[in-house]
Amino acid sequence: VETPPFVANYMNVAPPYMSVLEDGLDKRVQWCEDQVAAAMKKIRSYPWNGPENLPLLDQIDVWRAMIITGKAVVLWARRYSELAKTMAEKFDVDSKRREELLEMSDICYRMPAEPAKGFKDAMQSKWFCFEICHSIERYASGYSHLEDRLMWPYYKASVIDKSEQPMTRDEAVELIECERLKVCERGIAKGRVYREGQPGANDLHIITLGGLDEHGNDACTDLTDAILEASLNIRTPEPSLAFRYSPKINEKTRHLVFDNIAQGFGFPSIKHEEKNTKMLIDYFNIPPDEAAHWALVLCMAPGVNKRRGTQKSRTEGGGALCLGKTMELAMSDGFDYSLTNLQMGLKTGDAAQFKSYEDVWNAFVEQLKFTTALHFRNRDVCRRSEIKYCESPFVALMDDFCVEDGLGAFEEKRYPNTWSDPVSMPDAINSLAAVKKLVFDDKKYTMADMVKALRADWEGFDEMRQDALNAPKWGNDDTYVDDIGEKVYVLMADLYGEQTTYSGMHPVPVPQTVSLFSSRAPRVGALPYGRKHGEVLCDGGSSPYVGTDKKGPTAVLKSCARIPQDRYKGIQLNQRFPVSLMRESGEKGFQTWTAYMQAWHDMNIDHVQFNVVDSEDMREAQADPEKHEDLLVRIAGYSARFISLPQNAQDSIIARTEQQF
Repeated sequence: VETPPFVANYMNVAPPYMSVLEDGLDKRVQWCEDQVAAAMKKIRSYPWNGPENLPLLDQIDVWRAMIITGKAVVLWARRYSELAKTMAEKFDVDSKRREELLEMSDICYRMPAEPAKGFKDAMQSKWFCFEICHSIERYASGYSHLEDRLMWPYYKASVIDKSEQPMTRDEAVELIECERLKVCERGIAKGRVYREGQPGANDLHIITLGGLDEHGNDACTDLTDAILEASLNIRTPEPSLAFRYSPKINEKTRHLVFDNIAQGFGFPSIKHEEKNTKMLIDYFNIPPDEAAHWALVLCMAPGVNKRRGTQKSRTEGGGALCLGKTMELAMSDGFDYSLTNLQMGLKTGDAAQFKSYEDVWNAFVEQLKFTTALHFRNRDVCRRSEIKYCESPFVALMDDFCVEDGLGAFEEKRYPNTWSDPVSMPDAINSLAAVKKLVFDDKKYTMADMVKALRADWEGFDEMRQDALNAPKWGNDDTYVDDIGEKVYVLMADLYGEQTTYSGMHPVPVPQTVSLFSSRAPRVGALPYGRKHGEVLCDGGSSPYVGTDKKGPTAVLKSCARIPQDRYKGIQLNQRFPVSLMRESGEKGFQTWTAYMQAWHDMNIDHVQFNVVDSEDMREAQADPEKHEDLLVRIAGYSARFISLPQNAQDSIIARTEQQF
């Protein structure tokens, strides 16, 4: 993206709100002051020890920066307190509004300086911290936190126990609805590439809900249900919801999840609870009690979400590399004919001269190795620059690890969260299958024919293109193409495992597309499975290409089950279910969806998200957008208003296979 990406692009900070809600900023500032005092005492003690004492100077700088930002945020919040009090005392307002303003003044004076007591305190403190972390100290995307678990003690105190800031359940639901509106009204400046990459989105705000506790028990509460009810009450595309799904979750909560999906919101997206918790424990060495508290950092990748070790920067997670483009370069000796007219990849040989499918595979592997190393090299260079020039001391102040060790937010690496997005994987899989089938198995065409057809963007090769479109496609439980697919997914995991990032960990792939399947389509030339230059790419990390999954939803799941799921931190799967089943068939829809989710869960598949929108409604919205401003659809990783999307994205959603049961 535009230079410098570590300032102008979204960074996906996951603020450890819990520390501020429990401690208050005053206590954390005092902790930093105590750390400075202890360090100064050691520096001034006899005898002088340079190797031990000189590093303390850098730590003191970090702690002092935390102190400055912590005190500044308290003063900033109290400006709102003063404003609310002035409005109550000086403005012509009725008695009810005056009482509300005085309550706001009291809350903003205490939050986030002091620990939160009730639900209103906690919501306000969290919002102040969010604005600093995501808008003021730096620009970051998302709203990553496990809201029902984080806010439960305060909801319980106010709504259930009535011990602090007592309120009714309806009032609490209304406050959650207000938060949804507040998220939607937050505005940001976006560079061109970011605008192209996320059309129709505000800022990818995603709240995680549900899941099991560290003992494997249902962790959902009445607050989980209240948040799901609030999203049903108010049709806003953001914040989107992600749900940690297990069959152990109680039926009432699962039904509310279904109700939201059935309304066509495109959320909650679903993540496999046990699979993701296990990965955090086994691969990332996260303690079980903290691993059980994970939330999605953005669309797909779980990260720790308590008081420490949370993700501070996108350079530890995120970024994308495109396997569709890699496949294109493998068929053109690394020269980019479709976009730049430059040698963009390695020279891997003239594909027209390849004598075997293994030659094609080897060229693809070498191009992908080059791409992968380039990708992670750039990420770590950005991380180095962040540490050197762009530290975020307030984010660091919120994290216990940073305060304990006197480390900046971007320098701290105790709990790595190494992931990035290899997009367009099924495009490469379908391409390899088409070449194998048409050229080397059926021998109907030569590699020279294939190269000529791709260079001509299939113009003048109509019969050959039709054969390519009819070749086996990923997502139909067809071993011919699924064997290739499994090999590609293993290869990608292997290549990631050979890289080592700043944190010292090997990264883990998270194949997802957001809306890159449409916005990057003009940058990828013709591909061997019949796709022409500019046509959309595959819309998910494991989703079948639009309209090519012909064998039903179970076949899609069986293809996805071939992926080594436990070597991936997230694998995006988009599915489209009929309105007639999900919204119009009553309890039958819930039971059918539950059976599908049981099969999905049993196959250990990481992710699934649903579109439940009628094709005719979408076509009417294209023809008369002003009458369909509230039509929401799921893109890939986020939901957006249908009329805000570019034409090719709209068409691709209409073309997605509507699964039948």
